[in-house]
Amino acid sequence: MLSTIALLASEEGAHHPNGYWLPGDLKEVLWGTLAFVIVFGLLWWKAGPALKKAMAGRTERIGDHMSAAATQRTEAEAERDRIKAALADSDTEAARIVEDARQTADALHTELEARAEADAVALRERGVADIEAAQRQALANLTAEVSRLALGAAERVVHHNLDDASQQALIEQYISQVGAAN
Repeated sequence: MLSTIALLASEEGAHHPNGYWLPGDLKEVLWGTLAFVIVFGLLWWKAGPALKKAMAGRTERIGDHMSAAATQRTEAEAERDRIKAALADSDTEAARIVEDARQTADALHTELEARAEADAVALRERGVADIEAAQRQALANLTAEVSRLALGAAERVVHHNLDDASQQALIEQYISQVGAAN
């Protein structure tokens, strides 16, 4: 390389044709080729094993990534299958829950009907008892009112029909009865 530069510098741009395919000096081409082969050989000898090792490491890393990806894919497919199974089970579970809810609703409906019927019977019985109590109270009130009216009427009749002597005799007789009772 250095000789090529020195040769070019010494000739100062002189041109020696060597043919159509090899322009320039033939010695330069030979020395350049020899230098290339030596540099390439040194690189092959010193850098080749490092390149092979780097390529082998890269291949190994890619293989590791591929096996990890395959493992992840297998796990994902297993998870997908588990989720599909869970979805199928969830449909069955949902149907069971709906059926349980329907049975609970029917039982609750029956219970509410029975409770409503019992409440209606109790309400009727309470109403009948209230009506009978109201009738007894009305009858007692009516009896008391009739007694009061009859007593008032009897007092008026007795007061108009009794003379003072008869009334005095009745009062004394009552007093003696009360005194005898004590």
